[in-house]
Amino acid sequence: MSEISLANENPLLQIDTSFRTYLNAYTRSYQSHIVDGALDYAFESDFAVRQKILGLTGAGKLFKAAGGQDVSAEAKVLFMKCNQVGPLKYPEIYDIVKKCSERLEFALPIVFIREDLDRALIYSIASDMIDPCIVITKKLVETKSTDELTFLIGSECGRLMNNHCVYNMAFTYLNFNKQVYRPAERSYNQTVSKQLYAALVQWVSYADITADRAGMICLDKPGRFIEIMCSVYADEYVDFYGRSQKGLDSFMLQQRAESVHTVASRSLSTDRSLSELERRILASNEFLHCSTLYEWRRDLDGSQEHLVSGQICDVRSSVILGNGGSLDG
Repeated sequence: MSEISLANENPLLQIDTSFRTYLNAYTRSYQSHIVDGALDYAFESDFAVRQKILGLTGAGKLFKAAGGQDVSAEAKVLFMKCNQVGPLKYPEIYDIVKKCSERLEFALPIVFIREDLDRALIYSIASDMIDPCIVITKKLVETKSTDELTFLIGSECGRLMNNHCVYNMAFTYLNFNKQVYRPAERSYNQTVSKQLYAALVQWVSYADITADRAGMICLDKPGRFIEIMCSVYADEYVDFYGRSQKGLDSFMLQQRAESVHTVASRSLSTDRSLSELERRILASNEFLHCSTLYEWRRDLDGSQEHLVSGQICDVRSSVILGNGGSLDG
């Protein structure tokens, strides 16, 4: 059989990475939260840059390999070697996942606990052939508080809801740094172009904002976001993308956030003295003053806040991050 015929018949080469497919398959009551084809809490630059990435040379092949072969191999390892969270096994984690699922109106994902990695880590995988899965290492469960786990699990639910997984898997091919998570299998054997490399690195900073917002929606008290984020990274925590920062100053960032909130959008500027993670925290914290948060969390009282629209929140977050307020990166 010719190579062309194999390509046409191989289902792994027909992966549908569309956002709509994810929503239709995995979200329960999203209709009221969709704006211009994206979830209303999602950072607009996240969606815009992903659309741009899909048009870059080499992106299609990379995503087919990462979203097909690599995800399938990863899932096989998880089902064979890991414990699945349920009402009787890791019930405290199961309760957190249920809470996040309910608050995000998202179908309950499969959650695995990995004991073979001596690293505090959480990540998610999914494809058209594999139901959404969140993977948590045992070390993370043992070292993080309930609030920290709620935020991290909620963030991963957000990544699943917004179709981040195939992009995350593609990111593992960039050799961005030595701490980036490596999947069980890496089937793509070509060089990633400089343009695609740069676009994926840029996208990650925008995807963080979307994920942080999902995590905030899941927190009992979203106003503790800065405190919780600083606590997450306090114990030499290294995330999926291989990033870490010790010594985050929660008090300083809270003071900065309060100061930033008093500045009108047209007068905002980027503080380059802050680290990338510190700017991310301040950018995500703007969601506390966004009407969208309180539309998801009707149990919270936002009447004392001067709330802005989702679009204004996105512009403010963009300036704080340092992309000049541009919503398409």
